[in-house]
Amino acid sequence: MEVLPPSEDGSIQRLLDEGYALYRRGPYLVMSVPYLDAAGDPHTGYMVDTINFDHNGQARTLPMNHQMYFIGGQPYDQEGRILFSGNGANVTPLFDGKLSSFYWSWKQHGDGGVMRDYVSLHEKFTEYACYISGPAEAKHPEFQATPFANLGEADEDCPFPFDDMNSARANLSELDKLLASDTIAIIGAGGTGSYIFDLVSKTRVKEIRLFDFDVFDLHNAFRVPGATHREELGQPKVRVIEQRYAGWHKRAKVIEAKLDQGSMQLLEGVTFAFLAVDKMGARREIAKMLLAHGIPVIIVGMGLHHGNPGLTGMVDTTLLDPSSSDDLINEVIGEDLVDIPDEYQKNIQTVELNALNAAMAVFMYKRYRGYYASGRAVSQATFTISTMQLDRE
Repeated sequence: MEVLPPSEDGSIQRLLDEGYALYRRGPYLVMSVPYLDAAGDPHTGYMVDTINFDHNGQARTLPMNHQMYFIGGQPYDQEGRILFSGNGANVTPLFDGKLSSFYWSWKQHGDGGVMRDYVSLHEKFTEYACYISGPAEAKHPEFQATPFANLGEADEDCPFPFDDMNSARANLSELDKLLASDTIAIIGAGGTGSYIFDLVSKTRVKEIRLFDFDVFDLHNAFRVPGATHREELGQPKVRVIEQRYAGWHKRAKVIEAKLDQGSMQLLEGVTFAFLAVDKMGARREIAKMLLAHGIPVIIVGMGLHHGNPGLTGMVDTTLLDPSSSDDLINEVIGEDLVDIPDEYQKNIQTVELNALNAAMAVFMYKRYRGYYASGRAVSQATFTISTMQLDRE
């Protein structure tokens, strides 16, 4: 999806704020609108207008002209009368292989009934939308020209740019409160860490801090959410994630730093952590720091090896907190554990395992906080690739 351009008078943002479904395709502005067919049944059509750019790449206040392309069938009013008198039939290639059905010529009437040009993009789109969709809205109230009119701004306590309506409809507000006071640290922005960030960013946690000091390399492009652009290569990993999620979770921030005893102050206020670091020495040191400060931590990891005929191994998710047994702690971060070379270091096409590991980790965190029901305590979950067996302890 292409980014909408700014407009000289703010018309485009105003249309979005009013709830219209507006987007860009190449040189065109496109708006979806409901309309009635001859039988009075509702359909969705698309109004399309050529953007009038200025030298700064902004959409000019004045539209190119008063005409409007339309993709869809002939619109009718509630009485079965043709709108626009049925004129303007047109077949013009527009975008994505779509052809126009009509190219209407319709002007506003000013003082004394004299026709005039539109004074802004906002006026042009809203007038056309009202005329086309008005009959559909009147007959079928569930079909609206402004389907996102109630989106609005979120309240101050909401970390998202707009309210999570689905959670409200599902009566999950009380469960959301179980997470709302957490400040989450995600240490490691690689394959699994980036997916953890994606999932946690869609919760109402108080704050998210993403830590990493490495750069975004080519192999990362195949392990993280979203599509990679050439200019992202060589940037710090956390900056790439920051750019991709800009404006989403209001209190998410990235920290380009290495966590060790000398930077422990960066974890001040953290109440829960995810540790997605594949080097055993760093994992051990950071996990011990977290536990020493009473911070529960979920450690993720996987070990992959070439089998016959394919990859074998395990995906592991472990929860440690101050009540964890010495045996479990030693099993995960014991002093005798060392790095073992495996195929994960070479094989870049394991994104589904990264996503699985992240989902298991975030599920375990939510379960730990009471968001999900728990029959008994589970501190470790291991998924075996060859058998698809999930073992729990």
